[in-house]
Amino acid sequence: MNQRGDLRALAIWLLVVFIYAIIAMAVAREILIPYMFTSSLNGNIEGDPQYYNLLALKKAAEIKAQGLMAFELRPAGQGPAGIASLGYLLGVSPYYIVLLNSLLHALSTVLMALILRSWFSLRISIIASLPLAISPYTIFWFSQPNKDSFVLAGTLFFTYGLLKLAGTEWKLLSRNGMLLSLLSIATGILLIWIMRPYVNQILLPISGLILVSILLARVRRGVDSHGCFGFAMCGALVLACLGLLGNGGSSGETLESFDHFQWSKQAEKQAEKQAIAAKCFANVDERNWHDERFLPDIVNKKLKSLMGQRCLIFTILETQDNVTTRYSIIDTDRLPSGSAEALAYLPRAALLGVFSPWIDRWGYAFGQKPSAFYVISPIEAAILYVGLVSLCVWLFLSRSWIALIPIAICVFVMTIYGAATPFLGALYRYRYPWWMLLICLGAAALLDMLGCKTRGKQ
Repeated sequence: MNQRGDLRALAIWLLVVFIYAIIAMAVAREILIPYMFTSSLNGNIEGDPQYYNLLALKKAAEIKAQGLMAFELRPAGQGPAGIASLGYLLGVSPYYIVLLNSLLHALSTVLMALILRSWFSLRISIIASLPLAISPYTIFWFSQPNKDSFVLAGTLFFTYGLLKLAGTEWKLLSRNGMLLSLLSIATGILLIWIMRPYVNQILLPISGLILVSILLARVRRGVDSHGCFGFAMCGALVLACLGLLGNGGSSGETLESFDHFQWSKQAEKQAEKQAIAAKCFANVDERNWHDERFLPDIVNKKLKSLMGQRCLIFTILETQDNVTTRYSIIDTDRLPSGSAEALAYLPRAALLGVFSPWIDRWGYAFGQKPSAFYVISPIEAAILYVGLVSLCVWLFLSRSWIALIPIAICVFVMTIYGAATPFLGALYRYRYPWWMLLICLGAAALLDMLGCKTRGKQ
């Protein structure tokens, strides 16, 4: 298939997924959510979606009264509210959000296929992107005002651009590949920054490692100096953008609050029922936390922030009576009080971030109160497990080592989330873009290994 044929097929795939998403999200809002959640309002689930909706309505009213100067990208630190407020200027309908999220979902699915197309046939790439296209979680959650639809699209824009940047043959007077790669990367960074700026902070170190490794490999291969210089400049620009757009939002403020955190004795006395959270907070108190001299200050600070975020998750144990939720909060006995202990926890965090829920939890939904999370995630985990084996074999046989770029990004980001989020339900939502990228890569490798690929890469 030629390039024009690829584009035509991907355009059709975009339209199909977009229409499917609109219909499925409408069904979720109008039928499933009111049936499953008695506390829902007009199709919005209690919690973050309703909170974002109220903020958006309030901000839209302010804009109408005071003009566009009253617009805020993140009212109360929440990006979904800022975006929704613009839609509410046209009318108070949740379907502005549904249309936007359906478009982001369709774009994400096509970007997934494009990433896979770097190594596989178009047919395999589209089929392997189906887990994302039809994902019940995606459709259900994206029918709401949320941050994840932007982060998913941003992650895939960024990964696709980074892959293209890594594979561009650099010539001083040939800039098309460079510009398209940088445009894709910049779009991804911007989409992430709108909703979860701290994700750009997470992407910064692994991206730096990848870019430096590629540059050294090119120098070793004897690529001309102009090409290496151009790649180095583009890499520096990417890292600068990640650094500059890595702050903002309520989550970033929460993480920064642990820089000089102190757990007062009075608060400890008031938290007798919060034994786990109280001990966790006491351990990240700056008077008790132990930095490591061999680590840079910024690394000590980030490790402490990750452990502090874990403490906030543990407070759910004292406010949540739902059996499934409490069962999903793990590692309550692992409460690091220093950078060395936090580093020692990272291997387990990687296992949690990449592989959870583990096989021993797959049958939970059938023996306890029904849980959408424990119905969907085990199926995806099973696909991932089989796919990862196929992916390792495929890598060994194909020697397509550039595929290690998305794999490295996925494993690194999910390890960070695994360290900071000892709540499997929240971990699933936060890590979702990278989890799904690994699933689709594994599915494509499996299809390829089964001999389903078309004659070569057209």
